[in-house]
Amino acid sequence: MLDFVKNFQRERIIRQMKQEERERKIENISQINEIGVIFRVGGEYEWNVLYHFVKAMENQKKHVSMIGLQEEGTEINYIITHSQTIICHEKEDFNFWGVPKTDVIEDFTEKHYDLLIDTTQQPDFFGQYLSLKSEADLKVAYIDTTDADAEKTTALYDLMIHGDKEMEIKEYLSNIINYLSMIQK
Repeated sequence: MLDFVKNFQRERIIRQMKQEERERKIENISQINEIGVIFRVGGEYEWNVLYHFVKAMENQKKHVSMIGLQEEGTEINYIITHSQTIICHEKEDFNFWGVPKTDVIEDFTEKHYDLLIDTTQQPDFFGQYLSLKSEADLKVAYIDTTDADAEKTTALYDLMIHGDKEMEIKEYLSNIINYLSMIQK
């Protein structure tokens, strides 16, 4: 029963946040300077892919900030070395409803991003909340078309990478760069 009430409250929060108007803009990857990445702390492989993606973007003179959710019980047996990374701990950094506390996420959400990449598997409240809370010209997410609930999130993002299986992070990030490389203005 408690989970039902929490989920209802979370859906209400997302509905209210979606109503805010914003300007959208899509640019070629060469024109993008500020990138935000939302992720869930997982295994070492996922972190290595994210870290190498961030380093590749930084080598192209782009500034990348990251924010991740470490769920209770998730063990980290590797080192998170990127200095512009915020880790939100499920037990301490969230309120009763599962909303991240403002003081934890404000360094991430106060920046303006040319590109915001949500690498969480949709639907995901953490990813949706931070995507809506962050100011970005282009917001990108992956949608598994076999998950009926995932389609509800299409109105939250500007660019949806569709697939028919669980997201493979390396392929997803590569697709984003490929699509943005094709933009000609």
